[in-house]
Amino acid sequence: MNSAKYLMDSGPLIAALNRRDLHHEWAVGMMAKLEEAPITCEAVITEVCWHLRRSTAAVARVLTMPMQGDLILNAIIGTDGPLIAARITKYGESMDLADACLVRMAEIYPRAKIITIDREHFTVYRRNRNHALALICP
Repeated sequence: MNSAKYLMDSGPLIAALNRRDLHHEWAVGMMAKLEEAPITCEAVITEVCWHLRRSTAAVARVLTMPMQGDLILNAIIGTDGPLIAARITKYGESMDLADACLVRMAEIYPRAKIITIDREHFTVYRRNRNHALALICP
């Protein structure tokens, strides 16, 4: 499984599920082109649900995506909590839990590209202390 191709951040999921989002067309088109389901984590799903909380249909859709094979869910906090906490400590307020989980997953899946709209933060974050993250951004 270390050969995963994609890790999914919350921004593209929010955009794909919200037609009014500035990045909606990009997110839908990008997701249609993926060769395999991206991996994400529960922190990302939680962020998506919070941002889309006014649309129960969108929340229901994101919650069913792993079961339908559209996302692979990695419950990483239970196994790598201390390593995730270390990243949050290192980057301070600029890094939230979902970002920290994605950086840790980028260490586990070093060939994977992170699909994100948040270029500002993810170009600063590093995996394994000094390796830039591979990104897919609009």
